Order: sequence, then structure tokens, then C-alpha cells
Amino acid sequence: MKRIIQYKTLEGGIKDVDTQSRTLKIAIASFGEINLDRDGDIILHSAVAKTIKERGPKGTNEIWHLTDHVYLMEHALSKFKDLYVEGDYLIGISSPSRTRLGDDVMELYADGHINQHSIGFSTLVEEQQKNGPNIIKELALWEGSTVLWGANANTPTFGVTKSLTRKEANDMLQRTIKSLRNGHYSDESFSLLELQLKAIQQYILEIDEKATAPAIQTTQPVVKEADYSSLLSSIEKISQTL
Repeated sequence: MKRIIQYKTLEGGIKDVDTQSRTLKIAIASFGEINLDRDGDIILHSAVAKTIKERGPKGTNEIWHLTDHVYLMEHALSKFKDLYVEGDYLIGISSPSRTRLGDDVMELYADGHINQHSIGFSTLVEEQQKNGPNIIKELALWEGSTVLWGANANTPTFGVTKSLTRKEANDMLQRTIKSLRNGHYSDESFSLLELQLKAIQQYILEIDEKATAPAIQTTQPVVKEADYSSLLSSIEKISQTL
């Protein structure tokens, strides 16, 4: 049985971030073959035409830009100023409200920490292909969310849906440390960045362990408990700097 509300996550959906006008242009969904996911669904380009016309900015204006698919006021950024199909993507134009959440989210976008978006929707018309994907022909769009990480089971905990190289992970680590030292976030967002710092450092440790592990082991390896002392020391230094 299909869930009443479904979620589809898209990585790398940032199209433009204008901090001066406080405007975001983000891709919140994709269509066609590039949208084939672990659920075996493909959304047609035309599937959102009616819902945008009826419930979008030029209709009843009921489609929200949220964070993390949480349907509470404290997770509401704004209603989308515009929604339209551009190529294979559903584009949303949003101007987050001047709340603490809105300010934090704008700063997270500007610093490059947010890279995933997701839609909450209900399927209205679909067609299951024989020995093929399920085609979603029409849906009711409820909201588009900025998310720290997607619902995909293969998504690492710190918010990316692909494997990072050590250089990419290190670049993310340095960007996070810089934000912790110089960013203008609320206490809640600083704690999220600290959590991301822990996860990235653990990820780099795992990369290094795999790189130094012997190709073939003829005996049962000794499993050592992870040493988090250096990690905690880094976090304490950052906290003292703040």
C-alpha cells in the first residue's frame, strides 16, 4: 500500500543563493529516468502541472518551503514565491523569513553545507510498467524541504548521497571548522555543525583504515575500539575559540 505522503530526495539541487535579496533558487525534485530511485518510481514532467496551478503561488498558495519535512511552525521557512519545471527539475524560488531559522538556513546555504532537497507529496495517478518502473503521472505537492540528509538508505549520516574522496571529505571538514570559528549561527545550529564535524572526521578515519588494511587476511583481525580522543580535543578547541 502506498503511503499517504511520500518523499523523494534530490542531491545537489542548489541553483542560486543570493544573500543580498535573500532569495534561493533550488531544485526540489527531478523527472524522468534521472529520478528512478530505490522505490522504482519515475515522475513524469507533467505530473506537477495541475498541482502547481491549483495549489502553487498563482493558485491557493499552499505549498511550503520547510526544513526536514516537519509540519510545524518552527520548521517553516516560507511559502514558495514561484514553482516551475526547468529541464528535468522542479524549481522552487524561496525567500526564507527573517527568523532565527531563516537566518541560519541562509548562512548554511551561503557556506555550502546544504546540498539536498526533498518533496513531500501524494500520488494521484500512477501506472506500474510490466517488468519496469512505476510511472507517477500526477501528484499532489504538499511541500518542498531543505534537508540535512535524505531518506535514502545509502545516504551517509553527514548528508551526502555519494562516496567522497579523501580530498572532498577534508575540504568539507575544513569548511565546517571555518564555520564553527567564524559563523554567525544560533546555538542549535552550532551543535549541528559539531555533529557534522564528528561524522566527517570519523569518515576520514574509515577511509584511512581501508587504505592501510591488508588486501588479504588469513587470520581473524583484531577489532580495536575507535579512539575519539583527538576528535574530542578538536571540538573542545573550537568551543574555546567560540
